[in-house]
Amino acid sequence: MRRAKAIEREYDVVVVGGGLAGVCAAIASARLGAKTALVQDRPVLGGNSSSEIRVPVGGADCVGQYRYSRETGIIDELLTENARRNPLNSRSVWDHVLWEACKREPNLTLYLNTVGKEPHVEGGRIEWIIAEQLTTEKIFRLRAKVFIDASGDGRVAYEAGAEFRKGREGREEFGEWMAPERPDDHTMGNTLMFLARDVGRPVPFDPPDWAYDFPTDDDLPGRHHAHFHSNEAFWWIELGGLWDTIADAEKIRDELIRFVYGVWDHIKNHGDHGADTYALDWVGVIPGKRESRRFVGDYILTQNDIESLRIFEDAVAYSGWPIDLHPPAGILGKQPPARSLFLRGRPTIPFRCLYSRNVKNLLLAGRNISVTHVALGTTRLMATCAIIGQAAGTAASLCVKHGKTPREVGRDHIRELQQLLLKQDCYIPGVRNEDPEDLARRAKAVASSEATLRPPQRADEFRPLDRPRAQSFVLSGPRLERVRLYLKNENSEPVKVLAHLRRGEFIDDFRSEEDLKVTEAEVPPGEGWVEFNFSVEVEPDSPYWVLLEPVAGVFWGFSNEEPLGTQAGAWDKLADFEPCPEGIRRHRGTYLFQVEPEIRPYGAEQVLSGVSRPERSTNLWMSDPEKPFPQWLELRWPEEVEFDTVYLTFDNNLDRPLWGYYGVAPELVRDYRLLARVGGEWREMAKVEGNYKRRNVVKFERVRADALRLEVLATNGERSARVFEVRVYNEGRGSPQS
Repeated sequence: MRRAKAIEREYDVVVVGGGLAGVCAAIASARLGAKTALVQDRPVLGGNSSSEIRVPVGGADCVGQYRYSRETGIIDELLTENARRNPLNSRSVWDHVLWEACKREPNLTLYLNTVGKEPHVEGGRIEWIIAEQLTTEKIFRLRAKVFIDASGDGRVAYEAGAEFRKGREGREEFGEWMAPERPDDHTMGNTLMFLARDVGRPVPFDPPDWAYDFPTDDDLPGRHHAHFHSNEAFWWIELGGLWDTIADAEKIRDELIRFVYGVWDHIKNHGDHGADTYALDWVGVIPGKRESRRFVGDYILTQNDIESLRIFEDAVAYSGWPIDLHPPAGILGKQPPARSLFLRGRPTIPFRCLYSRNVKNLLLAGRNISVTHVALGTTRLMATCAIIGQAAGTAASLCVKHGKTPREVGRDHIRELQQLLLKQDCYIPGVRNEDPEDLARRAKAVASSEATLRPPQRADEFRPLDRPRAQSFVLSGPRLERVRLYLKNENSEPVKVLAHLRRGEFIDDFRSEEDLKVTEAEVPPGEGWVEFNFSVEVEPDSPYWVLLEPVAGVFWGFSNEEPLGTQAGAWDKLADFEPCPEGIRRHRGTYLFQVEPEIRPYGAEQVLSGVSRPERSTNLWMSDPEKPFPQWLELRWPEEVEFDTVYLTFDNNLDRPLWGYYGVAPELVRDYRLLARVGGEWREMAKVEGNYKRRNVVKFERVRADALRLEVLATNGERSARVFEVRVYNEGRGSPQS
């Protein structure tokens, strides 16, 4: 019998799995100098988001519900590129955006149609794996110092003997109130997607005899399907949680096909769904998988960590999507297809969840990290998996650099890992830029102008004070004298309204129950501005919020505009099931307010705050929109410094989802110059036109200067220049100009 001889290849890092976690892990590792291989068993990259499966890319912003939450770093680069070149959000074009991104990295070798398997383990370390490429019939033996299993099911980790969990923990093990009373081997199921198209004329649908039958809407309880025309919306065609999502994968797929055709038969032939002119355009054959094995690290993330928004010392990523759990029975069950606990912020994910407890050189990325079943409900989202992947790939590069295991990197180099992730435009709640190599941290920032916070003054609607409602804002000065709110009183007599002033840990944080001051104002019949006097000292550049108690017949003016540095909220249920916790829940828009003294939260110093998005403060320099371009921002040093690289982080509107968006954010700086002051004269170091990216890394010949100027010539539509962060480095490019 002929048998192919294994082709020997050696790398620093081998990543198995080409979903978004694996892609971001491989790119991160390669960019940091590690010779990297990415092994993907499909012909395309992207995993569940690819053209083969077509699940939308979701994450901490919860499809745009939550401000200041969208993931940045490599996933932002990929989605930005997709938004620029993919007007139809074609999944095939998305496949090639990912393929191109991997191919552009000189340190990255891509193996498509290649199954990673059969790890050879010695002394608790993986020495090599077999990689079988189905299209070429080649077999590779891939050796590496570090392996990352980002494959979802974790075949390499499993075959290497990595400890894992499968199924649901019981309620008592970790004290998780959303967990079942007793442990079991059930999981969330798999989903098969389909697309329908309006063909412009009535078309019948004759279901095959093997399709399941759903004669009435009652046969699909809680499974809304009137939105069939939007496609990609039938996540609830789910099955497999009562079976084994790995061992029974073929059976699950076959059954899901029968369910898809049965649901489409219901839409076309049972009741008036407005589908007369619609026909099936595409039905998937590869289900999107939510859960299988979860490998055990040095820490297991739990519901309690997520719900309390815990900030870990070794945090490297974060989540924000609700804890979203699907019943194991899926479409076979009569209960709602999902139950969600809405989070009140962005909990962190510790590095100890990203490596195997018992396989020394194995990192994990994606849905297979060390979490409980309940915690997986939020960490499994693809954009979250992408930033987990970038963290794992960055950690792998440090393992290679220092000759250490992932556990040792976590013990000895966690600050280096965190700072490296921030430098790559990742966000880690609770971690600021403290990079000693960043020369900007020694400079003073000044600007040509700065904006004031101008909240909207005209109501698009009025919302009743039938529940507590709240409005947050960043205060820039040391005192708050008074707040004016635009209220409407439909009663025939004046009424009293109580306002509470509280402080948040971040701009969209409404958890505090501690009042800094409570004040009362009388609201006359009709509508207008009502003044609440506080006269309190506050901490500058910090978030505060005003809460109004319920009053019958009184309404608060509300606008759809949203100035950066504000957040609206209202008392609401924090879950869609019973028993249901309640609290102030974030929502989009702004309750009309005025603050005295005026708020100036967009000063030049914000670019040196160490955080490159709104958090406790705006962390954004914004020029005065009434002043014409060019506008400039300067860093000034007390003595000359040498530098050759500038990292710029612009505003690409983190409040708007990038998935499905086409175009360039109008807030982004489009054209700009970088100038250095050498011997008292300004020299142009670089000029950029047509920028469409949030993160720009500009390199030039080394210069010795006492000031750096960013001159913004134009944006992509916004009237203000907006910059989150400026970093300056001497990375060794030639002799200094002087």
